[in-house]
Parts: sequence; C-alpha cells; structure tokens
Amino acid sequence: MNSKIVRLFLLLFAFFVTPQFSNVVYAQQPDPQNTASAGAGTVSGTVKSGDKPVVGATVRLLGLDRSTYTDESGNFSFPEVPTGEYKVFVRCIGYASGTKEIDIRSAPVKVSFSLKQSAILSEEVVVSASPFARPADEQYQPAESMSREQLYNSAGESFAQEISDMPGVSVRYNGAAPSRPMVRGLSDNEVLVLQDGLRMGDVSTYDPAHAVPILPLSIAQIDVVRGPASIMYGPNAIGGLINIITNTIPTASTRPFSGTVSMAGNTVSDLYSGYFDGVYSSGGSALSISAGGSHSQDTRIPKGSYFDGIDYFELSRMPQSFAHSQQEGAGYSYQGDFGMIGAGYRHFEMTYGVPGTPPNSDWLHDPPTTSLIEQKKNLVELRGLWAVDGSAVKQVRLNADFIDYDHSEYPTQQDSTGVSNPRANFFHKQTFNATLQLMHPQFGPVRGTVGLWTEVDHLRIEGDQPLGPNSVTSGFAGYIYEEYLLSRDTRLQGAVRYDYNNIHTQPYAASQDSLFRTLDVTRSHNAFTASLGAVQYLSRDMSASLSIGRSFRAPTVQELFAQGADAASNTYSIGNANLNPETAFGIDASLKGHFTNTSFELTPYVNFIGNYIYAHLTGDTVQNLPVRQFSATDARLYGFEAMATVEPADNIAFEASASYVNAQDTKNNEPLPFIPPLHGFLKLTYQDATYSGIVEWRLAASQTRLGQGDTYTAGYGVVNIGFGVRLISGGLVNDISIHCDNLLDQVYRDNLSVIKDFIPMPGRGFRLNYDLMF
Repeated sequence: MNSKIVRLFLLLFAFFVTPQFSNVVYAQQPDPQNTASAGAGTVSGTVKSGDKPVVGATVRLLGLDRSTYTDESGNFSFPEVPTGEYKVFVRCIGYASGTKEIDIRSAPVKVSFSLKQSAILSEEVVVSASPFARPADEQYQPAESMSREQLYNSAGESFAQEISDMPGVSVRYNGAAPSRPMVRGLSDNEVLVLQDGLRMGDVSTYDPAHAVPILPLSIAQIDVVRGPASIMYGPNAIGGLINIITNTIPTASTRPFSGTVSMAGNTVSDLYSGYFDGVYSSGGSALSISAGGSHSQDTRIPKGSYFDGIDYFELSRMPQSFAHSQQEGAGYSYQGDFGMIGAGYRHFEMTYGVPGTPPNSDWLHDPPTTSLIEQKKNLVELRGLWAVDGSAVKQVRLNADFIDYDHSEYPTQQDSTGVSNPRANFFHKQTFNATLQLMHPQFGPVRGTVGLWTEVDHLRIEGDQPLGPNSVTSGFAGYIYEEYLLSRDTRLQGAVRYDYNNIHTQPYAASQDSLFRTLDVTRSHNAFTASLGAVQYLSRDMSASLSIGRSFRAPTVQELFAQGADAASNTYSIGNANLNPETAFGIDASLKGHFTNTSFELTPYVNFIGNYIYAHLTGDTVQNLPVRQFSATDARLYGFEAMATVEPADNIAFEASASYVNAQDTKNNEPLPFIPPLHGFLKLTYQDATYSGIVEWRLAASQTRLGQGDTYTAGYGVVNIGFGVRLISGGLVNDISIHCDNLLDQVYRDNLSVIKDFIPMPGRGFRLNYDLMF
C-alpha cells in the first residue's frame, strides 16, 4: 500500500471535517438546564394492513443508512436518531410500499403505516443513484433495486443470473460462476460492479471466465443504475453500475438477537448452499457473525449430441461447470446521536470450473479447453456517518476498504500420460478504495454534497503464462453534486467531477515473459465529467425524468499492455499501448406511472462513446491459440426499456417487460459484437400475505445484427413456474418456495453465452429455497 496516498487522503479528511466537529462539540453544546432540546430522538411506529399487524416488513430510515424489521405486533423502533428531517420507508412483499416524512427535534416521534395488499411488486429504495437514498421512481436516472427476497426467488445460481430480468440487464453466460451482468449491451470495464459502494478489488473484467467473488446468499440488495453513473463512483460507469449491498457492517436492532438463515438447493447442478447472519445488539452496539457456503456439480443440459467445431460429444451436463465456495465474516458498529461508525471483515474462497471441450480420446486434434480457477479474497471495510450539523457541513460519510485478492488458473491439459491441471497464471491484487462525502445544509431550495474519491491497485501477475506486467494503478477524484427544488413538482440536478488516473508498470525480473522483465512505462490521464438531470411530477401518479451525462474511462493495464496466453479463455491476448481514454455522452428519458391497479415505465436512451475499447478475435493464431486483440473505435448505442404491470383482480398481477439495444461501430459502420437481442418476459403472479405463485415466459428474439466474431442465435421462449408460502410464528418469518426453471427442458442458446456455439443453456431444474428472518 502506498503510504503517501493514504496520508494524503487522511489529511484531506481532517482538513474538511475537523472545523465542523469543533462547531458541534463547543458551539452547539446543550444548555445544562435544558438538555432535552439538543438530545437525539427516537422514531417508533407500527405497520398494519387493516387491523392486522404486518410482521417482517422492512423499515428504512432514509438518510442514515438504518433499517430494521417489524416484530410480531408490527412495531419498529429507531433509537438515538440525530435531529433533522428524514423519510421513513416501509416495504413488504404482498403489500404496496409506504413513505412518510418526519422531523426529529427532541421528543420521540411516532409514525404509523397502513399498507394495502397488492400483487404489484412494491418499489424498493435505491441508495446508489445519488447521494440521497430514495425510491426508484424519484431518481433522475433509470434505476431499479432487487431485495433479498426477490433475489432468492429469481432463476439462476449467480447474482448475474438473478438480476437478468431487470430492465436493460442481461447476462453473459460462461457457466454459472463466471456469469457477468451486462447493462444496455455493455459489460466488463464499461459497467461498474461494486460491493457496498466500493470497488470489488478482483480481476473479473480481465476475461469472460473470471467470476465476481461473492456468495449470492449473502447479498441483501442489488441496485442497478442504467446509463452513465460516473459522478459518484468514477471511471468504469460509462454504461451503468451494479451495487451489491451486503450486511458486512451490521446496524443495531431493538431486539437483542436478530438475523437471517438461508438455504437453497437445485437439481440442475445438484447445488446445496446455506448462509447464516446473526446480529447481537445492545444499546447502540451491534456485533455480527456470518458464515455460509455453496456446492454445485456440473450443470445439466438437455441430453444430446453437441458439436464443438471438430468432434461430436454425447453430453447431459456442461463439462467443468461446477463451483464450490465458502464465506465467513464478522462486523461491529456503534450508533448514537452522533451518527454511526463500524468495521467489518469478510473472507471468501471459491473453486470453480470453466466449461469447454472435455478431455477426450481425440485429444491430439481436439484438445480440451476446460479450466479450473481458484479465488481467495479478504476484505476489511470501514464505514462512518457523522451528523455534524454545522454551518457548512451537515453530514459526513466515510466509506473505505482494503482488499487482498488471489486468483489462480489451471487449464486442462491432456497427453499420452493422462489429464492434468498445471497452474498457468497467478494474480495477486491489493486494492484500497475510499470515498468521503460532505453533505452541506439545505440553503433555500438547494442541497448537495462535496465528495472525494480514491483508489489504488497493486497488481502482480506470475506463472508460466503471465497475461501482463506488474503494475500500480492509482486514481483520485473530487466532485460536487447539487439539487435544486424549482417547485413542489420540479426538481433539478447538476454535478461535476474531476478524475486523475495513473498507471505505472513495474519491471519484474522473475517474469516468464521477457517483455515484462524490463517494461517500465507510465500512463496518466485526467478528465472532467458532468451530469444534468430533472424530475417533473406530472400528477400525483405520474412523473417524467431526464438525465444527461458525460463520462470518462482510462484504459486499463490489461488493455494497454496485455501479451500472453489466457489459460481460462484459450485465447492469446494482445494489448494496444496507443489506446486513449473512452469518453461517453449519454441521454436518458423516462416516463413512469403508479396508479391503484396499474404501473408502467418507458425509458428511451442513447449513448455515444468515443474511443470505445473492445476485444475481438482477429482470425490469427499465436501458440496455436486465437488472437484476442484490444482495439478502439467510436460507438453509438440506443434503445429502450419498457415495463407494465396490471392488477386485474385482488392478489393477481400481470407483468410485461421488454428491453432493446442497437449498438453500432460508427467508424467501421458495422454492428458491435455480443449485443443482446430484443428480450423480455410475460409474467402472471399471485401474491397475498401468505401465498405466492408465478408463471413466467422469458422471451428473446433472434440476433441478426452480428459484429466481428459473432454468430447467429435463434429466438426462444423459456417457461418458469414457482410457488411460495410465508409462515409467521412469534415474530419469526419463514419463507419457503419451490420453482421449476425451463419447465419444458428446452434446448436454447443465448446470444451472450461465451459457449453458445458448443453447449446450450441449462436444462430443466427444480429449486427449493428457505429463508428464516428472526
């Protein structure tokens, strides 16, 4: 870790924050004769539907990152809440959500909710689209969120598969573990994947075979922001961002012991998994312990004969598509009238296979292309929120983490002596990422935040086939984000950000590649980015929004200097040291409506990307491997997302969704490769307070707009069904569900699948999920 960078960040933190803490401690100390006037307050209340309590509802105190669940009487409480104005948001499956505004001074505040039963999926709060957490319908940019319950009931084994039915989201498939989400046709370095608002610290963007290291059952919520989102999170958000939210750092509850127990299994890969997250609370203190794991075998596919381009194979399972993982963690936080501070630790390990041609008797002409990958990740996270309430700073937020990540690759080799898996590549990456937000008080109709951001990556690559040089990549940024309340029905937003990015390659005398023994090069880039947005409430039930953004991304060390055999993808990667930064200009518009029995959303968009960096197969070979070359062009992507839900009768909802993107290489006047076709779903749902049922038809059109290295895929429709029950006893909430995915065991190939020319998508599988909340 670069100590100078850490010291610089701490000095900046002290410079901005210390004067404001002085104001709080001395200038605003309470009068001893009237201590109640300056004390923190308690927010409590009840959530009911009619005269019955709603048990297990999620209650969130927006602005303080606090959440809790209602007990067996429908009650909830937030003690030691700093003075100020907040919104309380309530959500529970089977009910319409609710929001109320409160004003905390000194006396306790009580607020009650009466929720209406509804089969229409209630909206969730998105915390990742702006400094101010608010429901998705109130965001400037198109954004959606999936709760823990929704994720558990979605098809697939990885988080990428579970969110693939969200608007504008699709999944690049390469077996379950390395599946990666795409947003509006973009992925890897153009779509930023975060954990709790910070970088993942892995190498998952290096190759389609690299997985994002996280246990799906440990995820509490996933936010997806579609379109440029670089103001708060920096480069790599040209196409959007995906924020995986966990409970690494717990929040105190009014119950002494609370938490969740989750278990899942399926037949398509013989998966069994479990996860426990328990929180002990005492006063403002919270201590959490979590542990879990997942174990799956090779994924089943419809039995048949499949051609890999050389030979036919009789298969009923996807060769080398297993995954075994485990995760442990602990966290502590303390909250009071000052705000909160906490720290957490997580350890994650996974061993998984990368599917391909299996070992076979014709190995001289058709060698195996499967691989095995091992991941180990250790994370330490620090989070703080201080209610400063000064004249220039109202609230301070600090979020930082340090990640130590190991990644090893073992390609399958076969010769006359048998089959082996020698290690070819080894990555060791250490990442420090931190954000500091200084929220100023509202000045008339204006409120906003000043932010600082930094990231430092140390990357070491070893092995017989190093993909690139050792390097240090550092980035620093500052931004200003402001909102202006023009009227009761009109809200405006403007933001500007400055980024500095530096890559320095470090000679490594022990490298197996002679180039990387001496390569000592520095690349620096900087840029200003900006965004403008508006939300117009057309009526009580309808709103329109517009977002315009300019974003920036510097080329990575891999894109610049890669040179070597990529064991996991069986290609030979070649970088381009002359690449320039990507710059993008995006426009999003959205029309949304929420009526008593109907909701809809329509979002057209366009995104222009200059110097769009992409990897493509050139048709040449090096070391008998196809060459994967990094190049740049100019690109234009436009499309739309549309959703509509109708509740024709009590507890019954019909939902339809469609997403489309047209992506063009405007320099060469040809389509960009690996772009999802028009896709969506039709869904019929039954949902009440106890029972749920679903029949879903997932649809995709054929993809005829083929780019370089792309191949045609036919359209398809896959049927999924499911049934669930919620059992409540003494404050314990038990959710049990069973699903059947690909009910008709259909053979289909998705255009984004890396292995589509050989192996189809998974066959029929039954899933059983159990979730206990206490």
